Amino acid sequence: MFARHDQDNRGAGARGLTRNNHGGLARRLRRTAVGAVCAAAVAGPLAGAATAQAATSAPHTLITSWTSLTLQNGWTDYGFGAAGPAVTNISGIVHLKGEIATTGTNSQPFTLPVGDRPATEVYVPVDLGGATAGRLDILPTGVVTVKPEQTWSDAQAQTSLDGATFATSGSSFTPLALQNGWAKYGIGTASPAARSINGIVHLRGAMWTPGTNPRAFTLPAGLRPNHTVYVPVDLCNANNGRLDIYSSGVVDVEAEGGTFSNASCFTSLDGAWFAKSASYYSQLTLQNGWANYENGTATAAVRMISGIVHFEGAIAGGTNPQAFTLPAGFRPSHYVIVPVDLNAANKGHLVIAPTGVVTVFAEGSQSDATSFTSLDGVSFAP
Repeated sequence: MFARHDQDNRGAGARGLTRNNHGGLARRLRRTAVGAVCAAAVAGPLAGAATAQAATSAPHTLITSWTSLTLQNGWTDYGFGAAGPAVTNISGIVHLKGEIATTGTNSQPFTLPVGDRPATEVYVPVDLGGATAGRLDILPTGVVTVKPEQTWSDAQAQTSLDGATFATSGSSFTPLALQNGWAKYGIGTASPAARSINGIVHLRGAMWTPGTNPRAFTLPAGLRPNHTVYVPVDLCNANNGRLDIYSSGVVDVEAEGGTFSNASCFTSLDGAWFAKSASYYSQLTLQNGWANYENGTATAAVRMISGIVHFEGAIAGGTNPQAFTLPAGFRPSHYVIVPVDLNAANKGHLVIAPTGVVTVFAEGSQSDATSFTSLDGVSFAP
């Protein structure tokens, strides 16, 4: 069992109605190029992959069809073994995949097809070059804008759509009762709400608070996990944050670096999801010093639902970045990069190779990853 080292410095914040990039953030030293990472991953694949297979019940193995996205304004496919940008809609939840890049300055890479557009404006966290944080701002018109937390060059170099999700509408969602001064954000966004589909609880909407209490709401009994989960979310100005969700249903909001003003001025729930239990999940075999984090979190595991691979659990303690190898039935046909939550709500990502090798990288110090890496809220299209 690993001790927790989360920062908890929370300052007062005011509501931000405009979203301009914060200045003064230290530039991270490492920029991730998929080609280089892929070569390293293939050169040293992990041995002894877990042999568990996906659940075979029909609702969880349905293969989805994808619609390719037409890029515009100078944006192109990233290449280097990554998938081309595409979209699918499963039970009202839109899933994106692929990676894109640009040499230009226009931040609008594509417009979603009519059937895949949200009823309200949504803000979804995505991974950018160097494992830095970014967001997709998606309008009801389908227009998508990419915004980086730090500098535009991060988005230019690489914007991963892998793992990005959102709900098209509030149909069948249960409104959430906000507390401790938290209120719905408004300004074109949805009211906070939750819905369970095939054992996965999806959140939507946006909120803010003029106060400093991180406890935003308590989930209804039927929408609570049976373990503690840590889910990445988008905060003010595309800053990185997370939800701490407990089995009691209590939900706290944390901001990277303990800068609570980033959470208080704007916290998006769009794209956040978690598994209620480990039912139908296949346990992963961890390697290279990685172990299950424990402390109330689930064991690292994987499950296929409607053609999308879902993770759960938390890990820590790795002696090198290669944490595990996915069983054959869960491996992607292309390279995948998905954002993950690290220690103290710091930003990281998983690089998943077609061999099944999964490598964990931190935006900053790799110790953020080895101290704590959450797999909750992480999914991809194989």
